[in-house]
Amino acid sequence: MSRFFSVLLCALLVWPCAAAPVRSPRDLQDPRIPVLLGKIRRAQVFAAYDQLIQIYKTNGFFDEAARLEREQAAQYRRKRLIDAAIIHENQALALENQLQLFVDTPTTAQGAGRLFTGAALEPVAGCYLGAFIDRDDALGPRFLDENFQSHRSPEQFFARTGRKLGSLFMYLGYGQKFPSAWVARLKAAGVVPHIAWEPSSLAQVRDDAYLNGFARAARAADWPIFIRFASEMNGFWTPYHGNPALYVEKFRLVHRVLHRSAPRIATIWCVNNPPLGKAFDYYPGDDGCDWVGVNFYSVPYHENRRDKPAFDESPLALLDPIYRRFAAKKPIAICEFAASHQSVVDRKLIPEFAIEKINRLYGALPLRYPRVKMVNWFNMNTIRYPTAGKTLNNYLLTENEAVLRAWREATDSPHFLGAYQSLGDALPPVARPLNSQILHGPTRLRLWAKTYAPNPKVFLALDGKIIYRAQRTGAHTLDVDVSRLAKGRHTLTATLFDAQNRFQRAATASFVAS
Repeated sequence: MSRFFSVLLCALLVWPCAAAPVRSPRDLQDPRIPVLLGKIRRAQVFAAYDQLIQIYKTNGFFDEAARLEREQAAQYRRKRLIDAAIIHENQALALENQLQLFVDTPTTAQGAGRLFTGAALEPVAGCYLGAFIDRDDALGPRFLDENFQSHRSPEQFFARTGRKLGSLFMYLGYGQKFPSAWVARLKAAGVVPHIAWEPSSLAQVRDDAYLNGFARAARAADWPIFIRFASEMNGFWTPYHGNPALYVEKFRLVHRVLHRSAPRIATIWCVNNPPLGKAFDYYPGDDGCDWVGVNFYSVPYHENRRDKPAFDESPLALLDPIYRRFAAKKPIAICEFAASHQSVVDRKLIPEFAIEKINRLYGALPLRYPRVKMVNWFNMNTIRYPTAGKTLNNYLLTENEAVLRAWREATDSPHFLGAYQSLGDALPPVARPLNSQILHGPTRLRLWAKTYAPNPKVFLALDGKIIYRAQRTGAHTLDVDVSRLAKGRHTLTATLFDAQNRFQRAATASFVAS
């Protein structure tokens, strides 16, 4: 394709040219900017930060807005206003542009490297695809466990959604019997059970007959089981919030007793975000848990309040603080996630909101967060089944075909594991940053593109010739037969624009065709 033809094609499609010039915030002729910068230099005035950030956002300088958010967050941290600092750090993560090129490569247990820590039940490569399904009325008959708690079968979900799951979770009160019937049903389907085990108080947690009997029952099941003990402890709504030292003591006790009797379990320490605040004070230590988890949701409104909109909040900004802190040493579990397609606030159907959040989170996991080894969808309509004090939204995949289709497409990858990964299983390919690798034959290239504004425009050029264009955020996939290219080094250049054709970022990487 000649440069003249590519330029003409861009113009005909009302798209920017991939080689458009880089813009600078210094080009803005806004008399407010020097005044606000002066206030920031002299006294770090927070209101000046906020006004300047808004100017940059309006004019499409999202990276500069993100830089100022981080600078402001640092000021709050110096003043020990941690909650405010976290808010602005999250806003920075939502604003910043991201653009990166990857290539799928085969892997082995020996070659997994830093992707694998060897923790209990950790898949070598890939991510367990999971869900909570017990309150989905579209799934047919229920069955009961030893506690007369009702469940849906894995096969019902598989048939309705067209997607197999590697794990399912349930809630269990501490003091209730081990759910042997439920575990056996999941075992028969090749699904790993995940029990969110919740005490009514920390005082009831002791090294006693109940805890030891529960551990022996887990051993007798002879199947991998995740135990998420006392999660969301950083939330004021939990009965075990408020005494981090006692919580750490009890979590370590549970971890120790379970591992003493049940070799096929893994414990998950799981926070909620928000609020992070003092969440890490509750961490039981690297030797006190197997996995680290986080619960977060994408909702249009926080706290069921119209005056607290959250449409622009990125799910990645809620994952990122946990990932950055723990992923180098622990597998990460997104224990609960869902994106609303209806809020109790206005009852409007908003499938496009859910679809955008689904594409952003699930698309990012194989590329930007390979140490996330489990992601669970909370498949429930909490408007229909409300919990006092909780944000009420419809998260059911089975009630909106567009949302279900988006989730199915976003998880249509070997990376998302639909069964327990045992030793000797074939491993899914791993997406690694493209960085001068020697490639041959059919090759899958991947591109991660994110900008704050919706519907960004993305180009990918091979040796200066455009081979791919799209208008959406998230992950992009392109299959290339490298054997058809001339042997030697080739260059890929990705370019990102917002919907107003304003340049945001470019990324370049090379490979060698053998």
